[in-house]
Amino acid sequence: MRGTMNTVGTPLAQSLTEAEREAIYDWLAGSFRRPQVAKDLWQKGGIATLALGRRFSAVRLTEPLVYAVTAAGTLPETVTRVLAAALHGPVIHDPQGRRFYALTPPAEPTWGLGQHAEYLGSDTYLGVPPVEFTDPADGLDCYWAVPMTRPGHLCDPIRLAALVTAGTLELREAQS
Repeated sequence: MRGTMNTVGTPLAQSLTEAEREAIYDWLAGSFRRPQVAKDLWQKGGIATLALGRRFSAVRLTEPLVYAVTAAGTLPETVTRVLAAALHGPVIHDPQGRRFYALTPPAEPTWGLGQHAEYLGSDTYLGVPPVEFTDPADGLDCYWAVPMTRPGHLCDPIRLAALVTAGTLELREAQS
């Protein structure tokens, strides 16, 4: 497995111990029927496709929505700081797909998401990079924009609702 690396330079890009990384891997892989398959993929530096809706779900956010709330710019380190402060939980970025995925508890939100966010739950799968891939230059199609720091620690749904609302308002104002 690659060593912990983060050239994005964020204050939350902590060095995890091997035991902490393994605990996160075990927890994430537990969403898959064959957890060892996911762990083997991560061991080889690949992306594991995990089932959503059991241990965690995700809310897919468009880049324009996220960038609307990061008024300081679209640089990865800026986006990471804003998302970390706003959501208090892990977020995966897929630059090619121009989407961010906020990992959330498995309950569907009771608030409206709008056109720039979509809940992904049961019967949906998400590509999850190795825990130490926290830099867009790590060479995969996605990376942890905000890394997972401990098993089960997910984005706060109330904070996520506030981010979606703020981003939607910013986008509306920009279009007027």
